[in-house]
Amino acid sequence: MARVPRPGDAVGSRPVPGTLLGSGVSGPAITVKDVWRGVLPEGTELLAGGGGLERRVEWACALRTRPPAFDAVKGGEIAFVPVRSIKLIDERLDLAQVMTSFAEKGGVALAVLGDVSAESIDIADRLVMPLLRLPDSQHIADAHHACVRFILDQRTLLHERAQELQTTLMQMALSGAGTATIVDRIAGITSLVALWLDEQGAVSHGAGGGVETLLPAVAEARGALRRWGDTITVLAADPPVREFDLRSTGKLMLSSPIPGRHGVSGYIAVIGRDAELDQLARLAVARAASACAIELDRERAVSETRDRLEGEFIESLLSGTYSSDEAAAERAERLGVDLRQPFAVITVRGGKQVDPGFEETALRAVRNLVAHRDAGALVAGRGGAVCAVLLLGDGGDAATARLAEAIRVECTRVTGDITTSLGMGRAHHGAAGVRASFREAEQALAMGRRVLGPGRSVSFADLGLHRLLFAMAEHQELADFYQDTVGTLVAYDVRTSGGLMATLDGFFACHGSPTETAQRMHLHRNTVLYRLRRIEEIGHLRLDDPATRLNLHLCLRIRDVLDAGAQRPRREETRAAS
Repeated sequence: MARVPRPGDAVGSRPVPGTLLGSGVSGPAITVKDVWRGVLPEGTELLAGGGGLERRVEWACALRTRPPAFDAVKGGEIAFVPVRSIKLIDERLDLAQVMTSFAEKGGVALAVLGDVSAESIDIADRLVMPLLRLPDSQHIADAHHACVRFILDQRTLLHERAQELQTTLMQMALSGAGTATIVDRIAGITSLVALWLDEQGAVSHGAGGGVETLLPAVAEARGALRRWGDTITVLAADPPVREFDLRSTGKLMLSSPIPGRHGVSGYIAVIGRDAELDQLARLAVARAASACAIELDRERAVSETRDRLEGEFIESLLSGTYSSDEAAAERAERLGVDLRQPFAVITVRGGKQVDPGFEETALRAVRNLVAHRDAGALVAGRGGAVCAVLLLGDGGDAATARLAEAIRVECTRVTGDITTSLGMGRAHHGAAGVRASFREAEQALAMGRRVLGPGRSVSFADLGLHRLLFAMAEHQELADFYQDTVGTLVAYDVRTSGGLMATLDGFFACHGSPTETAQRMHLHRNTVLYRLRRIEEIGHLRLDDPATRLNLHLCLRIRDVLDAGAQRPRREETRAAS
């Protein structure tokens, strides 16, 4: 049969043969499935090789009756083969051999007329080469020429549609319409459910009728989607497209990755039945992914600038280097927070004193959470921890406390640090209030760890007596009182590890019962009694005196404040050195 000339025979480079749609080859694509659906006669059967239906078809060729069997196979062809004509080339040839040779040259599919052997079917499956059998009444030449016309027409149509989509979506991206708006437009263009998924495959936005009913099936496909995203190379101008079977719905999800700076930054997808996922849908998904890459990159740049300004502003508030209250209030308002409204400062810290890894991960988690909840907040990293100024809003202290605990839980989850602790200051107003609330938050965090242990959220308002002592922490008289009352006991513990202060703490916690103290500390009762005698002897104290007991109990709480306060200067020194 005469070869039909193909466009571009003399010039240009050839794409990689047999590639899946959008795997890096630019320009609109036609797949084997499109040819089968769009031009092959009714009654054409798929005998084998169904895994290759997504391969790109570049051209159509027909079997010759003399060697070579096919003329100038360059890759990406679908061949039309009358099985009986194979023997005219060489008596020793059969369909299985023709298929193998054709695949080696880059052919992607065969449409045959006549009987097909079981061996040929096995070969087609092994080669993942679709093997289509035409109805017996079909003339092979008519099918071949119809396919050529279809390819030419589709190329022209797809090119026009691609240009229209590219122009429309890029204009939306460059005008800052937003990723969600682009997805809404795709749903309108394709009349299908359209989705924007994040890099983990979770749905960020959906459009089109029946979105909610499809979400469970989409969630089930997250694993397959992410595995695909981890293995592909993404070109910003031509992201790949792949189908995922949403088995429980009887529908398919056509997805394309959104190119990012460091790989995939999300996905665009449409969902429909097999017959609905035509070339327009494929083009729309791929072009939308490219447009969203521009939009997300723009949003990322804006977000990074805001984050930097936010961090600098919070640092100026905490260090007291802002020029005036009015200037600080105006700057805060530009960042979306009204410092004239009541707010509370929280600080979140992991188990290590200074941990840049914790700070980076937790900072991202806190920003995502407050954005998701639409909470008014300023967030910044500071000295290995995360600091946030949270507006109280309509829910008051209780709602802010719930948000703070949610932040601690989320930071624990994303960092894997179960010792993550959070301190929250009291409600304040104005620029100076940020620094005051932050100091309270730091004190609450340190005191909470000291008294209750790590992995908790503690509010300064709930510290009780510790609040009063904290207010006096800067006064030398507090340290002098502590030293005068229990200094000798502390010195004895340092020299001998005698555990006198720990025994005293347990003794008061057990309401003065030596037996309960022994049980609490896992000691023999006689050991506790011996230590209590040593406390009286070394400290020149009488434990049966109410005034002495009050002083000792107060000193134990002063110790908490002094120990917690000593941690903050060390963190400040470390942060300044870094």
